Amino acid sequence: DKSRANGAISRAQGKLEFEWADVCKGWTVSQRTLVQLISSEGQVIDFGWTLNSLESKDGTDYRFFIRRYNAGGDGDSQRGEAHLDGPGQGGTATYTEPTAREIALPKGTLFPTVHSLTILDAAVSGDLPVLRHVFDGSGDDGGLYSINASLSAALPADSPVNLDSPLLKNQKSWRLHLAYFGPDESVSIPEHEQFFRIFATGVVDEMLLDYGDFTVQGRLASIDD
Repeated sequence: DKSRANGAISRAQGKLEFEWADVCKGWTVSQRTLVQLISSEGQVIDFGWTLNSLESKDGTDYRFFIRRYNAGGDGDSQRGEAHLDGPGQGGTATYTEPTAREIALPKGTLFPTVHSLTILDAAVSGDLPVLRHVFDGSGDDGGLYSINASLSAALPADSPVNLDSPLLKNQKSWRLHLAYFGPDESVSIPEHEQFFRIFATGVVDEMLLDYGDFTVQGRLASIDD
């Protein structure tokens, strides 16, 4: 989308594939991301990652495997599982890769799918902003974030859409802003921000990912039900 003045990145492009499935007692997510960055000096940086997860529908169990790689094929992986003592309670996340370790999950922690459904419900009811602890297993600091979701605009069902799909057409939608904060509660500046349009069906389009030095704009290219 754009680069900040004197930023290190002059261009960015890529693709994100996301598959979400209902598997009876839980939800599976399969995500694949490819990114190419061009530095202000002309250097090309290729990298990507995959994420596969299984989350129980009661929101208390989560298993994940994340693989990161670069153009040379080198990379690392993170694998583990997390359990909450009950809905709305705290718990523990246990990593088995790259090294064995445990981190405590504070009371009120949500896993990604439950968090997405919570945000969608809040948008429908108008009960935003919503601030929640969310654990997804990614990141160098243990995969635990505080995410503040706020409403930018509510759009009527007859608003224009970018794809001719029944999952988008004649659906109410909302423009949301998500601010991601790390585990250090004394830091008031978000590590990462997302702006997007979410439809009543749960489909997301018109994404803007803000990484500080540069922003990336994402458009929904295809969708399968």
